[in-house]
Amino acid sequence: MNTNYNYLINSLSKECLDDFLRVSYCEEFKQGETLFLEHSICNNIYFIISGNVTIYKDNSDGRRKIIYLLGKDSFLNDTLFSSEYTKTSVSCDAFDDTKVLVVSLENFKTLVFKYPELGMLIIQSLAKKSKRLYRQLKNTSTISMDKKIAAKLWKLSKDYGYECKEYHGFSIKVTNTYLADMLGTNRETVSRGIKKLKDLDLLKIQNGQLFILKNKIKEFYRR
Repeated sequence: MNTNYNYLINSLSKECLDDFLRVSYCEEFKQGETLFLEHSICNNIYFIISGNVTIYKDNSDGRRKIIYLLGKDSFLNDTLFSSEYTKTSVSCDAFDDTKVLVVSLENFKTLVFKYPELGMLIIQSLAKKSKRLYRQLKNTSTISMDKKIAAKLWKLSKDYGYECKEYHGFSIKVTNTYLADMLGTNRETVSRGIKKLKDLDLLKIQNGQLFILKNKIKEFYRR
């Protein structure tokens, strides 16, 4: 069995996994390609085998707000499962080269009724995303922008970080523009916030890449 399926192997019975793989197919997306757009008709649920995707919404003036950066072992468009509509509520682009399993909503529902453990994975997926939204809402109105940036960098280091001596780097490319879209602000504001964190010796920039002092930056945004 492909090691990329370890999460499914450990979470599902062999019979359920075999049936899931039987009715699904693999699809690859290059960096920047769109998996689906908001308000489009989409009758599929996706499961990330490798790579990362950006989940976002565009507002009326064209400004993008990134809601999630999701990686391996994540379900996509799973809100469709609890809705009678087949229109998507968000857009999804490949952050980097990404491979997904695709299964139709009809087949997925059939499997969930037959195998409750698959339904539990969807419940866990939705619960995890709800928890992240609660945290985002908390950070939206109660802390300053430099602390919002610090909190976002800490979360990214938790999900995509690696140790580099006393610092933590990122296994993904973190740009000021991407951070701005995650925080619902502009690039210039993020640049000023990054400079402040640098002046406070909470991060450094080396060869165009960010490295943070993970524990200190966590203490900073929690003060």
